[in-house]
Amino acid sequence: MTIDRVGQPAVTQEPNGKGAATRRPLTLLMRSLLALALLVPVSLLTVSPAFAGTTIAATTTCGMGLGDLGGRGLICEVTIVNTITTAGGTSAVTVRECLGSAGAPTDGSGGGGFGCSTVTSVLTQPVTAVTQCNDSINGGGGTLRCSVKVTNQFVGVSPGSTAVSVNQCVGSGASGIVGQTINCDPFPATTTSAAITQCNGSANGGTLVGLNCTATGTMAAALPVTILQCQGSANGGGALVICSANVVNAIGAGSSSSASSSAGSSATPAVTSTASDRLTGDSTPIFTLLVCLVLAGLGVLAIEAQRRRIRS
Repeated sequence: MTIDRVGQPAVTQEPNGKGAATRRPLTLLMRSLLALALLVPVSLLTVSPAFAGTTIAATTTCGMGLGDLGGRGLICEVTIVNTITTAGGTSAVTVRECLGSAGAPTDGSGGGGFGCSTVTSVLTQPVTAVTQCNDSINGGGGTLRCSVKVTNQFVGVSPGSTAVSVNQCVGSGASGIVGQTINCDPFPATTTSAAITQCNGSANGGTLVGLNCTATGTMAAALPVTILQCQGSANGGGALVICSANVVNAIGAGSSSSASSSAGSSATPAVTSTASDRLTGDSTPIFTLLVCLVLAGLGVLAIEAQRRRIRS
């Protein structure tokens, strides 16, 4: 102990440096907590839902090369609303995907299976191609249910619409009977480089349960959209294939009455939400956790700054 200038006792640091040693672990702890609080929100922001075989982009894909074990069932449903203006285009895309048992694909059972997932995204460019359900469900007794619905909304642009070209049901349904287990509309349809190409080289292997493929709508010279689906799939025998494609062109800010009746459920989806049966469907808990972690990080940073000022 020493005496200060006014005669009062003053405590001095012991030579063994215990005070500094005590502060050092606390400082390291504070820094670790700060790093954790800052890194965890970043990781939450950068992780996006991963859907098997699915990509949402100008070329959208779903259910590619999946479910080749016997008794599997695959569902892919793609709904697209393209908006085309003189300045460019945007799109809202919704994809629903399920892989499970042949009788109930929504159950997500079996090897590699997953329950139904639905994701909606808004893109800064229109979707011009959809490729899905190809080379999939090639085990015995498989079921394949895939659909594409495209609505092109032209604002200030003339679409130049013509009847959609189709190439489908070629080399498919080897054991089936047209009009009974094979129902393709249009049929025959063998247009080269068609806008819609589907159900070719599929549903072979014997004991066909059903091959049902339909293609309808119009194509626009101002925005060509191609659909390629249900190709080389469900060839394990005892298969059921149900695939459809529909493209509608509408003029103006919204769909015309004729387009709306043809598009059915392909009206603009709720583009602000993202839901998944496999992931957390409600984003509120994640957002709340993120906010709490950010606030905790700021609090730790403030405490550390205060400690530095006191020591200085």
